[in-house]
Amino acid sequence: MINHLLMAAALFGLTCAGPVKAAGECPGTKAKDPASALEYLRGDRAKLEPSCVVASIRFISAMKYLPSISVLVQYLDYADPIASAQRRGVIETYPALDGLVSLRRPVSQYLVAAIADPDTSELARQNAAIALQFSYAASPAEGIAVLVRAAHEEQDPVASNRLMDAARWSAQRCPESVRNDCEVATLK
Repeated sequence: MINHLLMAAALFGLTCAGPVKAAGECPGTKAKDPASALEYLRGDRAKLEPSCVVASIRFISAMKYLPSISVLVQYLDYADPIASAQRRGVIETYPALDGLVSLRRPVSQYLVAAIADPDTSELARQNAAIALQFSYAASPAEGIAVLVRAAHEEQDPVASNRLMDAARWSAQRCPESVRNDCEVATLK
């Protein structure tokens, strides 16, 4: 539901802070072509127009375009300036987070890699953990087990610690009804 509302806002410019371009109105993209929107996002991030970045992310997310996963992970710390100004929730503020969540479990390995990667910003690492939590919303302990297994398999001790930290952080945020299962999952 959130994703559909955000897509509508992006396509029709329904914001308080001004119009948001549709993906098809942005340079180098075509409204019905997620590949061109993805190619736009691969450009020099500093030179891309913020409303076009947001529109492109939301467009490829709505299309559930699997080739976009690695690029969406790179945008986990990219905040929608309009949502940020309106102090919206984390899903609305970080459009790549919403896109990755919509793709569910196929993104797990990419999120785990982002958490372990030393070049990932702390914000992107935290958003990757949140996306993993949402991807495993039906069984939160299973999502934590994914992080723990990756930590045990990781050869780099610092990366392993990052993964375990994310597992413990996620366990603390599990719903009360399954929190014990989540905390036990961090011990396996």
